[in-house]
Amino acid sequence: MNPHYFTLDREPALEFVKEQGAGTLVTARADGTIDATVMPIVFRGDNLIMHMARFNDHWKSSDFPRAAAMIFTGAHDYITSRDYDLPEGVSVASTWDYTQVVIHGEVTVLDDREWVREAAVELTALWDKEEAENLEEKYLERASKAIVGISMTIDRIEGKAKLSQNRLPGERAKISSTLRDRGTERASKLAEDIDAAPSTARRVPFLGGLHAAKKNNPPLAH
Repeated sequence: MNPHYFTLDREPALEFVKEQGAGTLVTARADGTIDATVMPIVFRGDNLIMHMARFNDHWKSSDFPRAAAMIFTGAHDYITSRDYDLPEGVSVASTWDYTQVVIHGEVTVLDDREWVREAAVELTALWDKEEAENLEEKYLERASKAIVGISMTIDRIEGKAKLSQNRLPGERAKISSTLRDRGTERASKLAEDIDAAPSTARRVPFLGGLHAAKKNNPPLAH
């Protein structure tokens, strides 16, 4: 179970999925072998709509419908405990911050040219309406032969945003600064996510479940 301050409720989790636009579909074969394919998605009611290349063995590998998970991951990076305000003589492990949503449901394969044609146009229109309106029928006819449709129910959603919400404001500022100093797009995006996340810190530094400040150590001033 996630700590409550890291848990994403259903609606924020769905908004995160929409922002990501694509995730990794994971299914298991009868022998336990795992297949995973990155695919863009469109919401259609309580289903995720996708399409997959016909030559991809993933859709051929198992009997469908079957249970599946689809994983959506945002910016993530290493968080050093050197940015924590800790009492003298106390140490805690560094960590990794990230946002991830996993959708659990049942996947159905639809080998239907009209269905996949509509799904492809719908996906294109989501990101580029002008291009979707200009797609030629001859191209769509050829393309629909080269793909199969994938529909996945949204039965359960697990969302976690581990963004240092349990650290004090001063610590969070140092964490964001350290990330931005790394000069990578991933670290900078994670810093933005951390800055936007609400703080749930206690009035004294949070030391984690494995370590506690000694009772004779006075609390740090903030």
